[in-house]
Amino acid sequence: MKIPYRWVGELVELDLSAAQAADRLINAGVEVASVTPLAPDFRGVVAGEIEAIERELGESRGHRLLLCRVSTGRDRYSVVCGAPNTKVGARAPFAPPGAVLPGERKIAAAKIHGVESQGMLCSERELGLGEEHEAGLLLLDDGVRPGADLIATLGLDDHLLEVEITPNRPDCLSVLGIARELAALTGARLRPPPVTLRESAEAARGLTRVQIEAPDLCHRFTVRAISAVTVGPSPAWLRMRLRAVGLRPISNVVDATNYVLWELGQPLHAYDAETVTDGTFVVRRARVGERFTTLDGQERTLDESMLLIADPKRAIGLAGVMGGANTEVTDRTTRILLESAWFDPASIRRTSRALSLRTAAAYRFERGADIEGLATASARAAALIAELAGGAIARGIVDAYPRRRKPSRVRLRMSRVKRVLGVAPPRAQVVRILSGLGLPVKAHGADLEVTVPSFRRDIAMEDDLVEEIIRVWGYDRLPSTLPGGAIALVTHPASLRQNQTVRRALVGAGLAEVVTHSFSDPARAALFRRPNDAAPVELLNPLATDASWLRVHPLEGVLGAIATNVRRQQPDVRVFEICKTYARLGTAAETGNANVSEPASTPRRPPSVQGGLTVPAPTNQGGLTVPATTEPRWVTIALTGTRGEPGWDAGGAQADVYDAKGLAEHLLEALGLRASTGDAGALTGFEPDCHGTLVGDGGAILGEFGEVASTIRESMGISAPVFAAVVSLDTASASAPPLRYQALPRFPAVERDLAFVVGSEQTLTAAQIEAALRQEAGPLLRQLVLFDVFRFPDGRSSLAWRLLFQAEDRTLTDDEVNAIQDRLVQKVTGTFHITLRSV
Repeated sequence: MKIPYRWVGELVELDLSAAQAADRLINAGVEVASVTPLAPDFRGVVAGEIEAIERELGESRGHRLLLCRVSTGRDRYSVVCGAPNTKVGARAPFAPPGAVLPGERKIAAAKIHGVESQGMLCSERELGLGEEHEAGLLLLDDGVRPGADLIATLGLDDHLLEVEITPNRPDCLSVLGIARELAALTGARLRPPPVTLRESAEAARGLTRVQIEAPDLCHRFTVRAISAVTVGPSPAWLRMRLRAVGLRPISNVVDATNYVLWELGQPLHAYDAETVTDGTFVVRRARVGERFTTLDGQERTLDESMLLIADPKRAIGLAGVMGGANTEVTDRTTRILLESAWFDPASIRRTSRALSLRTAAAYRFERGADIEGLATASARAAALIAELAGGAIARGIVDAYPRRRKPSRVRLRMSRVKRVLGVAPPRAQVVRILSGLGLPVKAHGADLEVTVPSFRRDIAMEDDLVEEIIRVWGYDRLPSTLPGGAIALVTHPASLRQNQTVRRALVGAGLAEVVTHSFSDPARAALFRRPNDAAPVELLNPLATDASWLRVHPLEGVLGAIATNVRRQQPDVRVFEICKTYARLGTAAETGNANVSEPASTPRRPPSVQGGLTVPAPTNQGGLTVPATTEPRWVTIALTGTRGEPGWDAGGAQADVYDAKGLAEHLLEALGLRASTGDAGALTGFEPDCHGTLVGDGGAILGEFGEVASTIRESMGISAPVFAAVVSLDTASASAPPLRYQALPRFPAVERDLAFVVGSEQTLTAAQIEAALRQEAGPLLRQLVLFDVFRFPDGRSSLAWRLLFQAEDRTLTDDEVNAIQDRLVQKVTGTFHITLRSV
């Protein structure tokens, strides 16, 4: 919003430059984006008076050329002028020889039709003040002194403040609002624009009526009647002021309403009274499909959510946004009806956006106009119209105010001011600050009671007043005080610490994290579900039909990410996701009804296990069984394409199921867990012949891995094999041992290798042998690694482990290690009926 600084100076006396005033406003929370000079790019142009038209010189480009005698007070010049509004006594901008017009155009004496022209009488366009040229000279007021500097005469020796107002401060969307802020900040006296109405004997109530049919959208609507007006151009000072703020001058009547809009912040609209049927205004909602042509000549289709100003026959204005072309004030208008109203901000915002119609009026109404100040704005505009266009103002105002605003009062405790700020100004200073902001204050015992004016819709509670006090008093007055008291250490939740560990481990292993929506497509989720699975959680108001469930399977997100990459010619993908799945359990899930009533004596069901994860049972509350909803947490890993980045040493090896299994084991190790390989698990989505589990020391299933089922990946548009692993974070949390720290080993370790031969017909896994070795070895075994697998031609297999033994208090002897090794061999060979392979 552009604010001419001299205009502000008319409402408050300031001993500050524009830049200094901008600094004060910024420090008080009113953002001033820029301060720019308003003066145009011309020099030496003064006010000239046409004393006489000496003779006519002929025509040029369809205009009569006149030889005029122009006076600048002390000097007189002979000037040839072809403007149509040239007349004796007129005062207009005059560029004498030596003056410079915009574009560094220097003026010198020149011969026109054989006559020397000593200078130039100027239009708006020639001075760079506007686009008007055909109408002729820029006429100045009769009271302007000939020879006066034009920049000062038109008020162009000024600066423009570009103010950016936050939505909660509509009171600053006016010159008066900015002046009020500066008055409070400097202690200067505010001088609101004077309003003096000279009303005629005829009452306004006999000339116009108001009927509000939508009181929820229009809380107040006022109309004044003015007759015998003469519509014409506005005086130069008014046109220049409107142009300075970015408004286009139209006529004296319309310009007066725009002037008051900028001055007081209240939008107004003038109607040609002859075009309003019976002088009656009906404020109503638009009808479905109703069409209306606004002032910009565009026909718009409305709906029932939009508010209209109408007469008994037709719509005549789009409330709070733009007037109608059918009631526009024109040169033939002699009687006007002046509207000043308050409209619901949300309604105006919806209408303005729906029609893509952004106006200065809508900008203010959608932030909240001053419902009590609109009558003052109406009186100010009526007085200005009468001054500029003549006419008689009818007595009184027609004021429909069905929902009167109740004054709001807020109690302010000085103790609260000090508690919030750490310091408080003297009580008398607080009263001066609040009063300077237009907030009436009166004593209420030891406290203060502040009446919130209608233009301050952002003040609702005590701390709002504290904020007003400190921003005016000065944030620099706040003391720099170190905080006191004990400082508590912040402890992150266990789940957050666990997530951070997961990210460090997997990102460090070269995977990229993906974050996907928790929504699920029922059609795709059906590929993962079995008939006896828990009921899904359905959304009441889904974004789309393919996102109407919450995620039912942990692999959905990462598979969707792989599908997206594959479609974009990115075949090599290594990703992971930390996610949740959602399922409804209990009686409601089983019956398909979330509100199943059962007797209070119904026994509670025991917890159930889903995919290795224990979930809660439904609970009973007051005879109503509330189905438990589980939200297990998972880490999902998915790989497709090559095992790593391509390179001269990589060889383009393809990822396989062992990569997925190894990454899951790496993750579990980072979480402090050790796992062995088990049989196929309970999760769906894997190929039956390539599916295994990771089992913790206590027997809990920590995760599952395998190749994603071809039916699922092909349904998602993935042609290449995908290998995945899923780790239950909830089970990992319950199984993880407490974190322990130990000193670095002081004594050397001893390594031994053991290889066992397994028969071709034996159904024995390496995990079973490894578990027996760990159990028998005891606490001195620090590391156990399967480092070699060899298959004989006859189908037998050789499995070789490397064992690392170490004691914390001594160096182990060969005899001690040999004894442990002998026990291990006896245990394994005797238990599994396999043989030790000799070297």
